[in-house]
Amino acid sequence: MAAALDRAGIDRPDGFTREVVFRRCVRCRECSVVREGDFVRVFCGSDLPTAWNITS
Repeated sequence: MAAALDRAGIDRPDGFTREVVFRRCVRCRECSVVREGDFVRVFCGSDLPTAWNITS
């Protein structure tokens, strides 16, 4: 997002540089944030896919 705003010449707020990785759990079907490279769903304990899997 930051790169797109920069290309468009739109100012962005400070600290707007952290990437947030999301994956959908194949067991419980909930979306989850991957934290510190740990691809595990905190609430159900399932492994999260390493490849992007959220389409809608």
